[in-house]
Amino acid sequence: MTLRDWLPGRIFWNDADVEASTVEWLHCDLPRFDEPFLDDTYALLTRRPANVLFRRRTSLAELEAWAADSPGIPPTGFVFHVSRCGSTLLARLLGSLDHALVLSEPGPVDSIIRAGDRLGRDRQISLLRAIVSALGQPRTPGQNRLFIKFDAWNTLHLPLVRAAFPEVPWVFLHRDPVEVLVSALTRRGVHTVPGFLPPAHFGLADADARDPQAYAARVLGAIYQAGLDHHDPARGLALNYTALPGAAWTIVARHFGLTPTAGEVEALRAASAVNPKQGDAPFQADGAAKRDAASPEVRALADRWMRPAYQALEA
Repeated sequence: MTLRDWLPGRIFWNDADVEASTVEWLHCDLPRFDEPFLDDTYALLTRRPANVLFRRRTSLAELEAWAADSPGIPPTGFVFHVSRCGSTLLARLLGSLDHALVLSEPGPVDSIIRAGDRLGRDRQISLLRAIVSALGQPRTPGQNRLFIKFDAWNTLHLPLVRAAFPEVPWVFLHRDPVEVLVSALTRRGVHTVPGFLPPAHFGLADADARDPQAYAARVLGAIYQAGLDHHDPARGLALNYTALPGAAWTIVARHFGLTPTAGEVEALRAASAVNPKQGDAPFQADGAAKRDAASPEVRALADRWMRPAYQALEA
């Protein structure tokens, strides 16, 4: 069985028999994924007539067999983050490197990471390696650098990712808590909306979701704390948003074992001038504007639930 030029999109879990769960695949001939998030790439692919009519489904065992038959690009580096802290910019810059493939918040990876209640630890690790292999197949000749930007809440499962990929270095991006919370409350990600992800995932109770603003601050605080708790100076790099974009071709590149060429640095500088979420719009720093927009209540929530871990990360 070959799944070359097919991309795993969704995993349909069968709670009655987990091994009867299936993986849905879309045909994909893209040389790289240029959209801000891999979900945007899936959306593009699903609009193709052939993908509307024809999709493939495999078992979990077939996914693992494909990974064994056709190992993907070994991961070069991982990006974890608290959200709203420049991770999309960093992913875009890493994608500007020669022969690079970036997976930005891939849904199937998150699905396996959050399937701990369905899977034993060893099975979960095996499937995590297999899905990364399937997503990270080289799409052009010579493509040999693979970067994954995880969903923000995946930081709480960093030990699982490390168990699956013990040699891969990672960056944990963070930012001033007030700036992050203002952004999160202005345009909420799913993790900061009560009810989208189980509160228990963040060590919270259902009752904690009654105050949406405090809930967002506590969720974000749990992510800051996870980045702190799982920090390892041998493999992990705690990086403040203020170090971007220059850190991409200096500190981060070195941490990932890369030495960008002069041409790559020029391309990275050019890419850093563009807003990664707004096409060709120029990138503009917005930290001061976010701090000015913060109400006293928002500042108090950020200071209570997020700042202690942030300050420890900075130290």
